[in-house]
Amino acid sequence: MPLSDLNDSHAMPRRAGLLLVAALLLTACSPEKPAPARGAPAQQKLPPVVYGQLPPELARYAEAIERSRLPYIHVGLHKPDKLAPWNSSLGGAAYLPKGQPYPAGPDGVPLTLLAQFNFAEMPALEGYPTRGMLQFYISGSESKEHFYGVSGESTKPYNAEREFLSLTRQRWYRVLYHPTVVQDRKKLQATKVIASDNLPMAGTSALTFEIRTEPVSVQDYRFERILGQPPWELFKQFGARQDAVSENYETFSQKYTIAKLGGYSNPTQTDVRTAQPGGDWLVLFELQGGGVKGGFYSEWGDTGMAVFYIRRTDLARRDFSQVVYSWDNL
Repeated sequence: MPLSDLNDSHAMPRRAGLLLVAALLLTACSPEKPAPARGAPAQQKLPPVVYGQLPPELARYAEAIERSRLPYIHVGLHKPDKLAPWNSSLGGAAYLPKGQPYPAGPDGVPLTLLAQFNFAEMPALEGYPTRGMLQFYISGSESKEHFYGVSGESTKPYNAEREFLSLTRQRWYRVLYHPTVVQDRKKLQATKVIASDNLPMAGTSALTFEIRTEPVSVQDYRFERILGQPPWELFKQFGARQDAVSENYETFSQKYTIAKLGGYSNPTQTDVRTAQPGGDWLVLFELQGGGVKGGFYSEWGDTGMAVFYIRRTDLARRDFSQVVYSWDNL
């Protein structure tokens, strides 16, 4: 991403239906950033780097960048062959024990399963569950009160943090945790895929998992906390090379992953957690656009993504009632 994009605190998504959420999350929650100076020199190109190759211009930050590495669970997508109701999946029919209601929105329309993760099938990630089923649902209803399950709430007088926290209200989306996973079909309800033309995804994928690590990303709100400056200030020191250095850092630090749990966030525009910079919000689940042929595929607008954040303390308590859900695009 060019630094000029990072420096645009008033960037808005192209989807008209996102005006409310965009005003809340992209403009108001973004910290103040200086506008490019008039007559600034044309940006110069630099030799490209490959993944894992730190740009030489950032050598003085090498130690801090290496210390910033966090583990995450990389999620691999595959065709949905022989999926049991208790298996992990993106999309598909939801795991639901008998006696439990199927989640629905305020309009009564059943929500659609976006993803479910059986932690017994996954490698252990510090702080995250090692057992149980975690599910993510979003609404595909035609209500004008949400867009893909996200609904922001404006406040008067304006309060960025309060509006950010309004995204934890699970009205048009739901995050459910089943501490025990039942693997007996006789004790499970028969569910079906809740399809809708108003959803950004379709299809089903079986999943595999792998532990990986990554350094802090340019887009994650922890960048300034780790390197001492927000990205637009840090890269500004390189003058006409700032965009090239920024782009090379992204190449160095990011390995494309459609879905993951943990690690650093890679929002397309602004990390909504900047509204609470002192908070300790972790990536619970992040989903980039894309998918596999014959399986799950999602598209959140132009190079868009969706993400669920959770407080570290809530995760430790296995309390998923205050999860923030957001999505954005160019």
